[in-house]
Amino acid sequence: MGFRLFVTCFLFIVSGIVVLAKSQTPEPKNGITVYVVRPGDSLWNISKRFFKNPLLWPRLWSFNPFIDDPNLIYPGEVLSLKPRMPKLPVVKIKRGIEEVSIKEVVEPPPPVFFYSRGGHEGFISPDEWEHMGTIISSEPPKILLGEGDTVYVNIGYKDGVGTGDRFTVFRTSKAVLHPLSGRRVGYKVAILGEIEIIDVKGKHLSSARIITAFREITRGARVRPSEPFIKEVVLKKGKQKLYGNVIETLNNVELSGRGDIVYIDVGEEDNVVPGNTFSVYKLPRRAFDPDRSRGITIPGAFVGRVVILNVQKETSTAIVLESSRQIERGDTVSLDVF
Repeated sequence: MGFRLFVTCFLFIVSGIVVLAKSQTPEPKNGITVYVVRPGDSLWNISKRFFKNPLLWPRLWSFNPFIDDPNLIYPGEVLSLKPRMPKLPVVKIKRGIEEVSIKEVVEPPPPVFFYSRGGHEGFISPDEWEHMGTIISSEPPKILLGEGDTVYVNIGYKDGVGTGDRFTVFRTSKAVLHPLSGRRVGYKVAILGEIEIIDVKGKHLSSARIITAFREITRGARVRPSEPFIKEVVLKKGKQKLYGNVIETLNNVELSGRGDIVYIDVGEEDNVVPGNTFSVYKLPRRAFDPDRSRGITIPGAFVGRVVILNVQKETSTAIVLESSRQIERGDTVSLDVF
């Protein structure tokens, strides 16, 4: 009797979870429809965060069929928080006149891309990014610095600095050259983290605490007043065709995939805005046709899609949303249009 009661209760609980998962899923919190997985995330806590109910994790899993094991999701993976729109059936239209009533069509809100690590993606600057000061030492002295460490910066009350002020920590790389033309595009600015002033010690000296570190910080890193980090962008289609190329990557890697940061050679001057999406293609290549004894051109294959996070005058920073093959410098990008 006791065993039968236990089995009955167990089946009731499991059935309740399945029914709950199959029921109508609430709209994601703040209208966010895309999310990049962070370390420590699980479908359970993502469902709790955006749907306010962790038991809806099977529904979230169904939105993302690329996940083979719901217990294994990885940082950088891009999850959809809403189901994909089904393909609509084709209806044959018959000739004739039919009276219809005109109803107001309410446009659905545009999808929103949420980037949990907003601020670390960096950008390509046409010139070396202007700085206000430099990290000159730490307490205690050490080479690699991270969150919670105390540092000294060569800015103080003469520079208008006060306790509680926050500064972005960054480094500027050597010049970035275009992978196809070889021309100088600009300088890659890597955002390392953020510091907060804890004590102004002199005209040009203050101590500060590292409150955010996206990567290792060392002496010599530059600082400048912090600006708000953008973590959400509304996805927008372009209005006219635009082509460019992938010119650099955040981590200096040859091949990039889902969740990686890349830089492209079109920007504000080309009317690119955050939220624009670009399709990525391999460059066309030549092949030899032995039957006709001549060369032919193989068109570039589609390999992925990126979304723009921030734009500069002539360049833009993007994150890879999807990729069927690795993306590399020189690949062609094409603005997605209506």
